[in-house]
Amino acid sequence: MKRQVYKTAILFFFFLCSGIAFAQDKEKADSLKAVLAKGGSLTAVEKMEVLAQISTYAASPEEVLKYADKLLALASAQKAYPYMVTAYHYKGVAHRLKGDLKVSLKNLFASAALAANHKLYTEEAEAYGEIANTYTANKDNKNALVYNKKAVTIMRRQDNKERLAVNLLNTGYNYYILNQMDSALVCYNEAEPIFESIGLTIGSAYTIGNRALVYWKHGKTGVAEKDLLKAIAMLKTLGDQFGMADYHNQLGRLYFEQGQPEKAAGHTLQAEKMAKGLNLKGQVRDANKLLSGIYEEKGDYQKSLAYYKQFVAYRDSIENTENTKEIANLRTEFEVNQKQKEIAVLEKNQLMSRIYIIIAVSLLLIAILLLLYFRQRFVNTRLLAGNERKLHDEKIKNLLKMQETKALQSMVEGQEKERKHIARELHNHFGSLLATIKVNLNAIDEKAISNHATLTTLVDQACSDIRNLSHTLNMGVSEDFGLIPAIKELVANIEQSNKLEVELSASVGDEEMGVEMELFIYRVIQELVSNVLKHSKATKLSITIICFDEDNLINIIIEDNGKGFDVAQKMKAGSGMGLNTLAEMITERHGDIKIDSNATSGTTVIIDLPIDAEGYNQ
Repeated sequence: MKRQVYKTAILFFFFLCSGIAFAQDKEKADSLKAVLAKGGSLTAVEKMEVLAQISTYAASPEEVLKYADKLLALASAQKAYPYMVTAYHYKGVAHRLKGDLKVSLKNLFASAALAANHKLYTEEAEAYGEIANTYTANKDNKNALVYNKKAVTIMRRQDNKERLAVNLLNTGYNYYILNQMDSALVCYNEAEPIFESIGLTIGSAYTIGNRALVYWKHGKTGVAEKDLLKAIAMLKTLGDQFGMADYHNQLGRLYFEQGQPEKAAGHTLQAEKMAKGLNLKGQVRDANKLLSGIYEEKGDYQKSLAYYKQFVAYRDSIENTENTKEIANLRTEFEVNQKQKEIAVLEKNQLMSRIYIIIAVSLLLIAILLLLYFRQRFVNTRLLAGNERKLHDEKIKNLLKMQETKALQSMVEGQEKERKHIARELHNHFGSLLATIKVNLNAIDEKAISNHATLTTLVDQACSDIRNLSHTLNMGVSEDFGLIPAIKELVANIEQSNKLEVELSASVGDEEMGVEMELFIYRVIQELVSNVLKHSKATKLSITIICFDEDNLINIIIEDNGKGFDVAQKMKAGSGMGLNTLAEMITERHGDIKIDSNATSGTTVIIDLPIDAEGYNQ
């Protein structure tokens, strides 16, 4: 029999420290079930913890699935995401143990995604590790390696040495299977010192044993032999016959390859004995095959034949399911061949029907395309009409707004003219009339009228009041004095009432403004000051007027320390000129108004107006 190198290795340590493993402790599981049965007083969190523990100690994958499903239902209702992650994880591992690898991956991917979404990094890494184990069990080592790397990356960040070392060991195995020996060696060399630092001897033993197989591939048979013997000695101390059986098989093959049949037989017989005791059919099969070759090499053909028969028996036992599937496939193939003749006859009869169907479908498609074409044209026409209607409505809206603004402007101009007219009438007519009355009253002897002095005082008071009223109505910007003197006069009148402390700051520069512009600015300030006097209960008022020649802009700031108001509500008010009307007129002149008001700091109004009158007219 030809000598050959053992080309595969068992992935040890699959579930060792993998984060969630099944302990299969029936006594503990039964105890926890009793707690759950009497759990009327248990909180939801306590119930979830008990269900998780039962899943851990359950004796079979079926039982694990039963309690993992209960855990998932309760955790989903409570939105307890860590327990949902755990439940999906348990279900995935249990399905893998049952051989349902597709369902296993579905649950493990759900666990990983949920853990990632809720930043449960350790659980995410554990899920990736189990996904890699599932791919390995399906002999899909490339995909297994992808998720081994994901798990290792997260474990490095989490600084979880034990799980990091385990994932490095599994990653090294997948590199080994993919014949990437240098990468496998890097993983094993990183894992070994970590296992040693945390005192996990079994991890060190498997790392040394698996690394020996890489040395063997590199031709370093001496190092491989030494490390395999070392790994067996370490596992013997721990009583781990599973690993010892495989490594004895490896040594048997190594010695057989080197032409040392006695040593090869000794180690392989030990491997067979241990594997039979653990019912490891795969290892017993491999040991029997190797022993058949060893005894054939030694010339003991009877023993060689006996071991070969045992090899065939174990091989058939292991591959029975696969053979059954192959027989079923052969039967299916025969039935398919019989059906093919019938299908050939039917195909000829169906050919014309298919042609008719194709023609009908083609005509239907053409009709549909035409329908879609005309429908799209109709939709486009409606869209164009709708857009034109919107543009028309927008133009009408803009025209109405412009008319409204012009009406407001005309109203303000009319008010201004009316003020001047009333002021002139008071001054010219009633003022003159009272002056005449006073002259005639003075011509009468004081003794002739008993209340002469009182009448004289009242006439004087009436003259004064009419003069003041006329002056107030006509107060504003005149062609002789200008904006700033008018504002100063307004401030002086306010201060005379002793109601308010007013601070005026004005800097208009060299920019010239028309009378209409100055009058507009004056009326704006007058309206805002009037609002302060009427409503704010302020004790201080500040008026700032600054002209920026370069920007062709005038800035007006009115501040008070009053009680403030609701700006949105006040903008809707219609008393006086009204803030809303004021804002519209400023906007019409391409200006901007900002109002900030609260009960703590009072009210601040900031207005920016372009000085260029032409911009307004546009």
